[in-house]
Amino acid sequence: MSDWQPWQMDPLGSAASPSDDPHSSHRERLRKQAFQHRLEMQVLREKTIAEAQPIGHAQGVEQGYAQGLNEGRQAAAVELQQQLVHTLQPLLELCRNFDQALKAMDAQIARQLVRIALEAAEQLAGEALTAQPEQVLTLVQGMLDSDLELTGKPKLWLHPEDVQRVQAGLGEQLELAGWVLHADPSMLPGGCRVVSAGGELDATRPSRLGLLQSNVERSLE
Repeated sequence: MSDWQPWQMDPLGSAASPSDDPHSSHRERLRKQAFQHRLEMQVLREKTIAEAQPIGHAQGVEQGYAQGLNEGRQAAAVELQQQLVHTLQPLLELCRNFDQALKAMDAQIARQLVRIALEAAEQLAGEALTAQPEQVLTLVQGMLDSDLELTGKPKLWLHPEDVQRVQAGLGEQLELAGWVLHADPSMLPGGCRVVSAGGELDATRPSRLGLLQSNVERSLE
């Protein structure tokens, strides 16, 4: 028996069943797979974003914390430096003032020591003059031998007791030089003063002591 059948046209308006078209079924499967793939990719993307947000936030917080910590340390260091300067400035000023006070004290002590030494020297000189009153002769002799420009008749003022000694020891030299002896009870023994028309020379004991003190104090400056 033969399988051949005569061909007949389908009725108008009828369409072939999709299940009967193998190409259409394949396209449908591809479309579904593509949609499923896009759906999975969307889910994966959203999951990745959701997981990345806390990590990014934590990293941002950590970076911000590190930056803030560094800036805070720098600000604290600057503030500490300023506080140290503010705290130590009075101490430095006190040290400078203390150093100046010490120098002033040293100078004052030195001047006091000079005065004490000069007072002791004056006392010793008085004792020496008492023991050797003829020392006034050496003083007057030195004035006669100096290149003093004394005009006219110079007047040599001495303590009354020294007038007699000088007259006895140097009377002739004084007369040749034109000097005239005069007594001054207010003067201390061992000193003298020469007065002339051209000026005055003070060699009294207080004057010589003051000159010595001035020289010593200048050497201490």
